[in-house]
Amino acid sequence: MWILRFNRFLRNTVRLIGIILIILKHTIKNWLYSGPLRKIVDPRGKNLTTSSERIRLMVEDLGPTFVKFGQILADRPDLASDALRNELKKLQSSARPFDDEQAISIIEEELGEPLDELFSDFNRHHIASASIGQVYRGTLLNGEEVVIKVQRPGIKPKIKLDLILIKILANKVAKENPELKTFNLEGFVEDFGNIMMKELDFTNEAANMLRFTYMFKDDERCYIPRVYNDLCTQKVLVMEYVDGIRPDDVYRLKKEGFDTQVIAENGVHIVLTMILRYGFFHADPHPGNIFIRDNNQFVLIDYGMCASLKPKQITALINFMMGFAKKDSHKITKALLDLTETTYMKEAEDLEFEIDELIKKYSYMSYDQVDISGIMNEAFRAIVKYGVRIPSSLFMLVKTLVTIQNVAEKLNAQISIPSMIEPYAKEKVMERFSWENIKSKIINSAEDYLYFVEKLPRDIREIVNNFKQDGIKFTIGLGDKQESDKKIKQHINRLAFVFLTGLMMICSTLLMIYDGELLAVRIFFYTSLVITLLTTLRLFAKSSFS
Repeated sequence: MWILRFNRFLRNTVRLIGIILIILKHTIKNWLYSGPLRKIVDPRGKNLTTSSERIRLMVEDLGPTFVKFGQILADRPDLASDALRNELKKLQSSARPFDDEQAISIIEEELGEPLDELFSDFNRHHIASASIGQVYRGTLLNGEEVVIKVQRPGIKPKIKLDLILIKILANKVAKENPELKTFNLEGFVEDFGNIMMKELDFTNEAANMLRFTYMFKDDERCYIPRVYNDLCTQKVLVMEYVDGIRPDDVYRLKKEGFDTQVIAENGVHIVLTMILRYGFFHADPHPGNIFIRDNNQFVLIDYGMCASLKPKQITALINFMMGFAKKDSHKITKALLDLTETTYMKEAEDLEFEIDELIKKYSYMSYDQVDISGIMNEAFRAIVKYGVRIPSSLFMLVKTLVTIQNVAEKLNAQISIPSMIEPYAKEKVMERFSWENIKSKIINSAEDYLYFVEKLPRDIREIVNNFKQDGIKFTIGLGDKQESDKKIKQHINRLAFVFLTGLMMICSTLLMIYDGELLAVRIFFYTSLVITLLTTLRLFAKSSFS
């Protein structure tokens, strides 16, 4: 199998050289336009750029993996400066298109039939191009209009290779810069790799769409396009075509009679329903992924990036928000630890003090005016300093809240997310103390006790049998064997010396009591006493000053 290993090594090397050349190109360009030759090459400073802009341009050239990496990094205040994050946010979903005929051949290969046997009409020119896929419009044989998302050719092995190189780079950076330990760079890269691999399988996106369809089946505020499962593969996704107006096109919305205030409220309610009621949310609801249609209804598309929260985290999120309403730093700190699934934190008191300072910073505002997403970001910055790892789903959560908040601001709507959270919080409290929930907990506890009662006699019998056969064994693991052996020998010798000294003192004392007039006994007794005192003083000095 050396041929396969050599082939992998060759591909890794070629890609690495490609990455180095791109970085080198941008370094030279930066040197020309901002270095000593700038007055000759660019005397008017037209090509002068900031370091953040240069990083963004370089990321665009490095390809889809790095573009996606940059997009996710833009939502991580713990890993990137505000200037860099603002620049990385410009990495939109648009990307250089690939050949349309190549996309058509992928569709036919994946679905196993010629194009004319699948669609009555098909626009052979793409309508959109993103970092991972390209989008086309067509009509099914039954007359239903659809959009077809096609994965870029050869992107999967390229992304896998890029992820390997990014992991190697992250490990190297983490080892050489121990101060980055609190940011958990390796964990971030691992999370990013998982997100990318899920996005590369379009069947995951189809499954997400079906899940959201069930969640909003009775909610008129939100519409999820139909997905055609029988026409979906890992590389092709076919979904219902939906038309509408982008939420950032405020002029057109108002011109066509839409109510921007209702649109903003609907958007916030949809996001809060996802997060607080179901714990599963669309993690990229930017204006390009949203359409508004009749009755101020939201239509969400592009479900490649979604995230989940555990029931405990949903409760913690509500407690976090309610903690700010009551200005209760202890409640907020506890909620933060629950959100990050931290069971014990030595510096919890210090964190609580920082949270209390944060509350005071916002004390001049009413609760309705508080920016929840901004507060969460600041709280995460505070807890990260103590080495606590923030799950990627929480940063996605903040991003979702920020995005929907920005949509509301562009619509010039007056929205108070904290006050809109209150009904969902009450619903969760009622749900927690509902008879159904209590009954379910009682049944689960009863089952656990029954299992315990059933299994306990057998477990005790097994322990007793093992004890009879083998006795009790202890396994002690030691680090450096030679050093440990040396220390053990020193301790044994010291113990033996103390034991002999004590024995000698006891014997001399008994002899003194029995016949203290003899010179030899008296010499033996006082010698023993001096040795014992010296030994005691030596042991005391070692224990005090070591």
